[in-house]
Amino acid sequence: MTKRNSKGPRGPKIVAIPPGPKSKAALSRKEKFITNGVRVALPIDVTWAEGPFVRDSDGNVYVDLGGGIGVQTVGHRPRSVIRAAKAQLDRLTHISFMVATYGPVLDLAERMADIAPPGLTKSIFLNSGSEAIENAVKVARAATKKAWLVSFKTAFHGRTLLDISLTGKEKPYREGFGPLVREVLLADYADPYRDPQGRAPADVAKARVEELDRLINQPEVAGRVAAILAEPVQGEGGMIVPPKEFFPLLRRLCDQYGIVLIDDEVQAGAGRTGKMWAIENWSTVPDVLVSGKAIGGGLPFGGVTGKPAVMDAPGPGGLGGTFGGNPVVCAAALEAVDEIEKALPGTKRLEARIRKRLDEMAEGHERIGEARGIGAMWALEFVKDPRTKEPDVDLALAVQTAGLKNGLILLTAGFYNNCIRLLPPINIPIPLMDTALDLLADSLDMAVAGKGR
Repeated sequence: MTKRNSKGPRGPKIVAIPPGPKSKAALSRKEKFITNGVRVALPIDVTWAEGPFVRDSDGNVYVDLGGGIGVQTVGHRPRSVIRAAKAQLDRLTHISFMVATYGPVLDLAERMADIAPPGLTKSIFLNSGSEAIENAVKVARAATKKAWLVSFKTAFHGRTLLDISLTGKEKPYREGFGPLVREVLLADYADPYRDPQGRAPADVAKARVEELDRLINQPEVAGRVAAILAEPVQGEGGMIVPPKEFFPLLRRLCDQYGIVLIDDEVQAGAGRTGKMWAIENWSTVPDVLVSGKAIGGGLPFGGVTGKPAVMDAPGPGGLGGTFGGNPVVCAAALEAVDEIEKALPGTKRLEARIRKRLDEMAEGHERIGEARGIGAMWALEFVKDPRTKEPDVDLALAVQTAGLKNGLILLTAGFYNNCIRLLPPINIPIPLMDTALDLLADSLDMAVAGKGR
């Protein structure tokens, strides 16, 4: 592998087959002091990260294709973000925006109004995407005076009680945590690959929205739906990219029945798909946009930005949070947005490179059911048989393990846990991405041959 120089690493470097002894020791401490309810995906103990690289306590250097679950859209620790956070630490760390105003939160709110879809001009800032989803639902219910919510079975909207009610995956998200929020309907997302009738993408989109129409007009629910929540690309669901017709039809449905369309951009937004907001790829304007992850530049962030008529519906004091709109986070977020905008033009070239290589892998391995994605948001879905599409969870885990030994941080995803997802920095150098894709192909070969475990 490539050696490191004074400017930092130029490629992955494995000096101790992971998990090395120091990482093993850290995992032992985790078992002793951290609840079993928190699962650690990879057996490594991270001590440093910069740009596309992560180093563990045993000295191994990895190319990070997980990005902290989509947080590091322009890589770890962008210099401008770090400078802004450090400067703000010297001025003000906390007063709470519910006590007094301060510049960073006002500056960020103004910036969000500039970059959000047209007409979305008012914001609230919080501590996570999960918290932002909660607040988006609050404003939708306040605006419509209705109770019911619609989400999708393969969606992921967070880990609070409301958020898991909006998330269809039972294990590990919902199991054992009931009773859940009652006024939630879960529908099928527009996923052409797993359409049981094998219809064309446009027909899948039309059929799914027609099913939604019937669902929201059930006797108990009709006229009582406050919001439909949708991710433009379902990240945890396995990078499911809907047909181009889906979101315009969904927008029309919401307009027909006076339903608030909540666009969950926590993972898919902030440049990840080649646009600042993923829904721009579908030429659709939501009523409310939920942001998070990458906007914080590595610091805890959640945001809700929407149309004034919706955002102003809750009365004074109805929204807020002690640490929401933290000045250090907002100062960092302003720089993170600038870094993302600067990197956006290169995303299409990166997308073309990834698409070509993943398609080649899919052609060479029948156990890859589908390679799919957009921008710098991709997945390989593994199946035991391409005809039955039975999920192959073991192969996904084996590729992840082999990838780690090859110097790659890979994350699994999918409703069935049978996908490997790729979330590289959108500004990763193309030669390094080529190297990472070579290593991914090798990891796949190792896993298929039974050598990745």
